[in-house]
Amino acid sequence: MRYAIALALFFCLCVPSAFNQAAPTQAQQSTAATGIQGDTSAIEAIEADLLKSEATTNIAFMEQTLADDYVNLLPSAPGPGKKEIIEGMKPHAGQAPPYSVEMHDLHVYLLGDTAVAVFVKTYTANENGNMANEDLTHVFARDHGSWKLKISRASGCQTN
Repeated sequence: MRYAIALALFFCLCVPSAFNQAAPTQAQQSTAATGIQGDTSAIEAIEADLLKSEATTNIAFMEQTLADDYVNLLPSAPGPGKKEIIEGMKPHAGQAPPYSVEMHDLHVYLLGDTAVAVFVKTYTANENGNMANEDLTHVFARDHGSWKLKISRASGCQTN
């Protein structure tokens, strides 16, 4: 008898709520899609600004964008962290490097408050025109409403 009452209570409390789940409205779906598109656009803009920052040695943008616990993974070893990158940029602040850099094949994947950007960077030496390609993966995390670059992973450099 106890089991029958428990089973009846379960069905009375749990089953109706399972059937009362409303499907998201078109407005809710549209808002979610707009949020995803907005986040994707934000990551694309950050990547473009990171490229400009590298081309102009913009320290302020790097300080703002790199997370304090930024991890830099190079093909053969760990690379410099945020503090070392900023210190290394200071002697050249506002100067263009001896190369130009372009980004192509950018793809952004959103995973809640995490975003992954994968792309190829092409470096061209100003002096002799030599070129090198580098495959990059950037992992961003949303921190208090803004995106911070947490991990950068470079996968090999191919010269042309």
